[in-house]
Amino acid sequence: MLPLLNHGASGDAVLLGATGEVTAEAFLAQVYALAEALPEGKFVVNLCETRHGFMLGFAAALVRGQTSLLPPGQGRGDWERVLLLFPGAYLLSDAPTSVATFGTQPFFDLSRFFAIGAASEMQRPQIDGAHIAAILFTSGSTGEPCAHSKTWGQLWHGAANLAAALKWPDHPSFTVVGSVPAQHMFGLEATVLLPWYTGIAVHAQKPLLPADLEIVLQQGARSNWWMTTPLHLRAVLRAAGDAALTGLGGVVASTMSLPAALASAAEAAWQVPIMEIYGSTETGALAVRRTATETTWTALPDVLLWREIEAGEPRFWACGAHVGPAKPLDDELQLNSDGRFLWLGRSSDLIKVGGKRASLSALNQHLINVPGVDDGVYFFPQEINTSAPQRPVAFYVSETLAPQEVLKILRKHIDPLFVPRPLYRVAQLPRNANGKLSQAALGALFLECKTQRKNQSAVQPGRIAQSSVAKSFTHCLVATNHPALPGHFPGDPLVPGVIILDQVTQAIGARFPQIALGTLRNARFYAPLKPGETFSVQTLLRDEQV
Repeated sequence: MLPLLNHGASGDAVLLGATGEVTAEAFLAQVYALAEALPEGKFVVNLCETRHGFMLGFAAALVRGQTSLLPPGQGRGDWERVLLLFPGAYLLSDAPTSVATFGTQPFFDLSRFFAIGAASEMQRPQIDGAHIAAILFTSGSTGEPCAHSKTWGQLWHGAANLAAALKWPDHPSFTVVGSVPAQHMFGLEATVLLPWYTGIAVHAQKPLLPADLEIVLQQGARSNWWMTTPLHLRAVLRAAGDAALTGLGGVVASTMSLPAALASAAEAAWQVPIMEIYGSTETGALAVRRTATETTWTALPDVLLWREIEAGEPRFWACGAHVGPAKPLDDELQLNSDGRFLWLGRSSDLIKVGGKRASLSALNQHLINVPGVDDGVYFFPQEINTSAPQRPVAFYVSETLAPQEVLKILRKHIDPLFVPRPLYRVAQLPRNANGKLSQAALGALFLECKTQRKNQSAVQPGRIAQSSVAKSFTHCLVATNHPALPGHFPGDPLVPGVIILDQVTQAIGARFPQIALGTLRNARFYAPLKPGETFSVQTLLRDEQV
């Protein structure tokens, strides 16, 4: 049996919010009340958007002996696919809901339990370490969800190992701020389990915009560790410039590779350690490094990594107290004699061009390491009905660099066979709420860019006729976890018009960086936009005028 949380005193804060704090005694009173009220069943799909709602629902399910199902996203398609695998599960929400949101699916709204105050005597739950606490899902190679089970013991030991790897003291005096969803493995470990294990508070807000983060960091007198992604880190660093972030004590980044140059710039500006986590949904966190000063990774305590030959091919494996039985890794590693290791790329993303092989992950790293590139990814289209040799293409986001400038730098670092042909400059990449890029989304982006380029090539450069129009399309998407959504028609949110206009402005600026945008005098919206829906910004070039 293992404790639910390690907050020593009943008055210790578990959650911090703009309107106050939720103490351990109040939080546990809410947990017990919700546990008694939850529907019968073995499985619950936790779709709570707020940190308070997720933590409350997750804890109550543990006390009730239920297993939380954590889909890879908050979209309807994500949880519907999970319900096909677990037809007896019910949905858990923390916002006013309607039939339009969940249809005929059984759901439970826990928001009324937020108001429950402290009990007369605080009860400390003990959870069976062998109980399957959560089942997380990855998309898998086919796009269908793949389930990965985690016992409470694995999650608890993982939090202990992560705290030790970050060199946190036994009784930390800081708090946690999370910009990542709790349904993702990194978010679950870093913003729920790590605070519970170390007995510290986590901010209830999930700041995504730089201004929101600055406000949260200044709440309270304690220093904060920020759990985020490299994309969020880059955006905040750009907004803050060389100014220090008041209240920031450290950063932990994951979900995608963190460029060393970005980590170094952040450390220089903010004077705090920038740590990076290596791991996966299947294993949880496996290793950490301080990316600005280290190229190698240090495995978490109790984690063992080794190499075996399987079917004539080398493969790496991991095991440990929080990993569970030995699990194969989809990565290529270089194990050093001192116990550290280098990550060389994904085993499953090797591409072959002209008889040579390269890792897409390694190529991605070269692309995002180009100074001035904000985001980027390689894509290897599997086109049929063509006899031409297949070459990798790539997409990148930059406010300053033209494709020719990026290609010039890439040619210095990679084999000419793997220089992308073509290289597309886009306003943003179609990342989901967890920062991931699906092959389907990249395939759609490739087809759009390919069509756009074909249409543009039909007009001779510099000789656009009076009646000719060159069209340019840019994909945009407002994530379901955007902070402006919960208050904009709760239960059936719409993307506010000001957010749409902001996306349009960014798309135009990225497509035509040489143009100084003027004033928008009026705008009309003819259809609603739902969170998570992709929309296109179309720009028309007529007589060289936009």
